[in-house]
Amino acid sequence: METVYPKTDDIIINSVTLNGNDNVSMNEVFYLIRQRPPNWFFRRPDFDSRLIKLDALTLKSYYHSKGFLDVVIEESFTTENELADILYNIDEGKQYYLKNISVHGNQSISEGKIRNLLGVEKGRPYNPVFINDNLFAVENAYHELGKLFFTIKVLDEISDSVNVNIQIKEGKDIHIKNTYLEKIGSIDSSLIWRELTYTPGDIYSKQNMDNTSRRLREMGMFSMANMIPVKVSDSDSLVNMVIEFHRYKQREWNSVGGYDPIRFAEGAEPIPAISGTIEWRNRSFLNTPTQFSTKLLAGIPVEEEFVVPRLRFDMSFSSSWFIGIRLPTKLIGFYETFIEYDEKVKTIERYGINLSQLFRFDKRSYFESKSVWESFSDQSESDKNIEQRSIGFKVNIDKKDDPFFTRKGYSLTSVFKSAGYILGGEREYLKADFTVQTYRPIGEKSVFAIRIKLGRIWGWDSNFNDYSYEKFYLGGSTSMRGWDVLRFEETATNNPSGEIIRFMTNLEFRFPIYKTIGITLFSDGGLLTDHSENLSPNFIKWDSGIGIMIQTPLGPARLDYAIQVDNPRKSKIQLGVQNLF
Repeated sequence: METVYPKTDDIIINSVTLNGNDNVSMNEVFYLIRQRPPNWFFRRPDFDSRLIKLDALTLKSYYHSKGFLDVVIEESFTTENELADILYNIDEGKQYYLKNISVHGNQSISEGKIRNLLGVEKGRPYNPVFINDNLFAVENAYHELGKLFFTIKVLDEISDSVNVNIQIKEGKDIHIKNTYLEKIGSIDSSLIWRELTYTPGDIYSKQNMDNTSRRLREMGMFSMANMIPVKVSDSDSLVNMVIEFHRYKQREWNSVGGYDPIRFAEGAEPIPAISGTIEWRNRSFLNTPTQFSTKLLAGIPVEEEFVVPRLRFDMSFSSSWFIGIRLPTKLIGFYETFIEYDEKVKTIERYGINLSQLFRFDKRSYFESKSVWESFSDQSESDKNIEQRSIGFKVNIDKKDDPFFTRKGYSLTSVFKSAGYILGGEREYLKADFTVQTYRPIGEKSVFAIRIKLGRIWGWDSNFNDYSYEKFYLGGSTSMRGWDVLRFEETATNNPSGEIIRFMTNLEFRFPIYKTIGITLFSDGGLLTDHSENLSPNFIKWDSGIGIMIQTPLGPARLDYAIQVDNPRKSKIQLGVQNLF
């Protein structure tokens, strides 16, 4: 019989009550269910009777994941005066623990590794939900070894405890016979063949398939490159690879706008800004994998003390291949202006050419080289432009588990820049910048994170007017939150002051308090100096504070309140996008 739900328009949740939840706390339940009682964040939550049954199923699955396999949950609700009271009666039953684990049929992968992949451990509560969710991990491990047609069964025997029997049939090693391309359009197929990371006769490897798919997407022409193994009819050890393509629209207009971090100064961290971009792109210039793009960007920072509108126009060519070598390369010609409001409006112009090349180690780790010729106005009261030529290198090693919602891992970044010495130009100096970020999970949801940055410039002439912020600066929502943007140090005329040596560290403890809302406790330490002798803990200035963080589909949004440790009367409220690091 179909359940008929009463009309619940304009009914507000008054309370949610649980009976019998001896081993699961109310806080755990409120984090899971959608029909929640009123709290500090949601004062008048709407009631929807159709979600009650779904919430009960969610709770049942959660109990199963904790070993309560016999749990029974009965849901009900009453309404009066447009208020709803929700009740869950819970009979938890027995909690089952793992007694024995046996693995049969495995020869290529050890029993210990299979146990770790499935998350099974003797003496722990039996969690069938986690096991089912992680079967893919065992599948990926066998596919990496060429065991494409292996099978796995997880059988459990439940009495007073649980015995788990994992049965594996590895099958034969699978080799690749032929490859077929589908829906490539008018592109020359030889441009696709050169992206394949395997050859006929190779053993099937998931890593090779993933790398090939990634390289094909990096061509910029295909939104999808689906690698499908098809068993050869007269063989039990051969497959043909069929690659299905779905092409992007070749020519298109793109536009995007929002609140994003934008780099306004060479020596400072990116600054949150309201920005908009419009772009015209040809993804297959002259029917080749070379992409052509022309882009217009406008941005206005929201930092209170740094209102420097930015307008940038650039034209670029990019390709995954350079003179016959697979080396993703981009050539950009750019023109940009910065408008600064002081006693009078000042316009800073910068234009030039940028050639960059990228060698990727894995998904987020890479080596990048960059050669730049640029001309810019660096003297506010002169029409003479400075011509600067530089070459730079960047090494980024990213071992974080997630780029936006990081809980564990680390990243290392090294940047080297040489201006003048190699390519000539009007300025000669060397610049190095190092960054270390590390993340450690605390409990199930919290994270302790540390960032350390150390930078140094050699050969900087003190007569250089640093009107375009080439030196190191601190302050603002992305570096030292207790100071205004770029104003960690100031000149006698109250202008931002940069130095040739910068040390900074940020420490954060992040923990959720309700669903997508979290709290951050933080402390920032920084030092700017022109003498290495001053690199001492005694010269580091600190701020400390608390922030509220809201997780969004585009990443975290932050509101931080920071107080300078040495001068508690000075405090700042900073609005930021994404985690600080």
